[in-house]
Amino acid sequence: MWLSPKPTAQGDTASLEAKNLTLQAEVARLQGIINENPKNPGDEIRAMAYVQYPFGFKNEVLLDAGTTQGVAVGKTVTFQGIFLGSVTDVFPKNSVVQTIFDPTFKMPVRIGNDGYDALLVGGPDPKATSIAKKAALQSGDIVYAAASGFPYGLPIGIVNTTSTSGDNLFMEASISLAYNINDVQSVLIER
Repeated sequence: MWLSPKPTAQGDTASLEAKNLTLQAEVARLQGIINENPKNPGDEIRAMAYVQYPFGFKNEVLLDAGTTQGVAVGKTVTFQGIFLGSVTDVFPKNSVVQTIFDPTFKMPVRIGNDGYDALLVGGPDPKATSIAKKAALQSGDIVYAAASGFPYGLPIGIVNTTSTSGDNLFMEASISLAYNINDVQSVLIER
């Protein structure tokens, strides 16, 4: 009895459980950052994406970084080195990113080693449109950013299938992405 510690009060146990839960949440958050981003982000701002479940919005993502951290409108946002979208609204501690899943998103891109010009058209299933019919596209060709204001050559996805446009003037390509938007937890924002 003299050597054993005093029994903890009920309030102390609850306090320790709350602290433990807080630490577990912090470890989970940091593990998400470690798993999804390079160790040295360089001249980029690291931000966490807020959950949009159960709504499943894919057209925009809310981040936990804003003007206080140096985020500005128009800056590029990447997930694991892949283009995700660009910042459209900034607040002191938050920012909104328009993703390539937004139906109004459009951006000039290039495809494959030959750099065929195309227009990335956003939506639930983003695709590359306005591709010259003579382009020799193949499944697996890389689709990358080629628009002014974005880092040139930033990967977006790969060509999945090709088809002729409805007006029979161009080719179109469906795009496979290397991520699921609902799995995005940590992103990098261009300074």
